[in-house]
Amino acid sequence: MTDAKTSLARDGTMQVTAKEGIGYLKAEGKDALLKVQGLVEDKPAVPRDGTMVSTAKEADRILGNKKPDEDAQTRSQNKQIEDLKKEKTPEPPAKKAKLAKDGTMAVTAKEGKALLAGEKLADTRQETAVQKSKAKTPLRKNTTIAKAIEEAKYVLDGDVDMNSGRKTRSQSRGETPKAALKKAGTMQVTAKEGKEFLNRGKGKKGKAAAQDAEAAATEELATEENKS
Repeated sequence: MTDAKTSLARDGTMQVTAKEGIGYLKAEGKDALLKVQGLVEDKPAVPRDGTMVSTAKEADRILGNKKPDEDAQTRSQNKQIEDLKKEKTPEPPAKKAKLAKDGTMAVTAKEGKALLAGEKLADTRQETAVQKSKAKTPLRKNTTIAKAIEEAKYVLDGDVDMNSGRKTRSQSRGETPKAALKKAGTMQVTAKEGKEFLNRGKGKKGKAAAQDAEAAATEELATEENKS
């Protein structure tokens, strides 16, 4: 009985020691030594490419639409990319339907012709404005002249001679008549005074001179009367 118990204890101790030794060798990377001793079995190597494909398929199946972005290298980068995707991008404005160019130009030309109604345009807007200012409706000359004549008749209180030359206002009013001097009376007084002066002279010479002066005054008076 004693020998049997000792044998069992020994076998158990060796098994424990063997397991511990194998574990130690594995930890030290002595797999080759274990294989030589027949302590471990060779495991069939899993094809690497097939494993990666299987892993990728499983990841796609698990993640679905929540798989990380391909450009993201870390979780924080993936989160930033997701936040940017969530932001609403403004929708592009709807494109207006393109009008037929030829038809539009034809309509525009027709409307422009109707608005201008035969009006001639220059090369530039400025030149066109100058032409318009020059082409303003002139005044009716004949009507204006007739109106001016009527006003002149009213002011002058009489007919206006259209054939006469141009005159100033003073000429139209006529020359102011000068006050007529009493020429005859004045000359008579002068002759009389001269005669008295000469009579006061001495001798026959004084009287003769007075007579001559009186005769000259009388003759001059007669000449002036004939002229008038």
